[in-house]
Amino acid sequence: MQIQIKHSLNQLINQRFTLWLNRRMPSKASQKLAQKNIFILPTRFGLAFIVFIILLFILGTNYQNNLIIIMCYLFSSLFITTMFYSFFNMAGLSISAKGTYRGYQDELVSVPVQVAAEQIKQSFSFNFSNHQQVDVCVINESKTIILPVKFYQRGKRTLNRLIISSEYPLGLFKCWTKLQFDIDVIIYPKPLKCSFSSHHANTEMPDELQENHNDGMINGEDFYELKHYQKGEPLSHVAWKQVAKGDVWQTKHYSQPQSHAVLLSLNEMPSHSLENKLSNLCYLVLQYHQAGVEFALNLEGFAENALIETGSGEQHLKECLSSLATFHKNPTTHNYS
Repeated sequence: MQIQIKHSLNQLINQRFTLWLNRRMPSKASQKLAQKNIFILPTRFGLAFIVFIILLFILGTNYQNNLIIIMCYLFSSLFITTMFYSFFNMAGLSISAKGTYRGYQDELVSVPVQVAAEQIKQSFSFNFSNHQQVDVCVINESKTIILPVKFYQRGKRTLNRLIISSEYPLGLFKCWTKLQFDIDVIIYPKPLKCSFSSHHANTEMPDELQENHNDGMINGEDFYELKHYQKGEPLSHVAWKQVAKGDVWQTKHYSQPQSHAVLLSLNEMPSHSLENKLSNLCYLVLQYHQAGVEFALNLEGFAENALIETGSGEQHLKECLSSLATFHKNPTTHNYS
């Protein structure tokens, strides 16, 4: 009972603090640190230092020892000076971050944060809440800091507040801030290897497609012509011999399409659980993309994009992987679990 009360109280405090932060420091693409968004408190070492000063003062007044009292004043001055120095070391930093970043389950995703300072700033720690911390010794002018984040579930995530902290120069005070930026992370399912057979393709393992597509003739189709490379075309179609000679990038075109389009369907995946099926699809999507084979994606029950039409290239790959990441089963779909 006491544990539940304590847990509920902590949740209430956190909610109230989050609401207060949202009012005081709303989300922005670029923010500059100043008195309004910097917090400062003594560290444990700082609290011990205060106790030490108090003991010195009591000792000096009881024994009427002027030397001890002077030391007490000296340490008090040092304590107050360090407090201001800690604050001004953080004040003036300009931080900006925005955009959408992509990655896979259980893998690190790199999120860049731009930091700028008019004067030299020293000894900072950066991290998004509950993610890996990055320490930076010196910040001078403009600098890009890469912060790693990791998620264990697929989906579209909004990153928590960015925490910047420093105990410079003497560790007596901790200065920190918690800034909110408009940063989204799309987490794809973790690729899970599988075998797949479809009447649209003459292959059982997508890995083997890459070898077939490197030949001058595929499925009995004759080479037709070379054309200038267009961004998004499969790299397996590039005429690498011409590139090696120093010519402009060109792609091979054939008298007929190189392979039949493949339909990848959620229901045809060999796994039993929904998450494993999505991981199987993720693996197959990557394999067919690398092989340069056009494919379509059928996600039964996905109301917004039940069928992604046949295509290829980077944009098609992103669309398919994003659909797998944000897939949610409707009540009318089969029970995969």
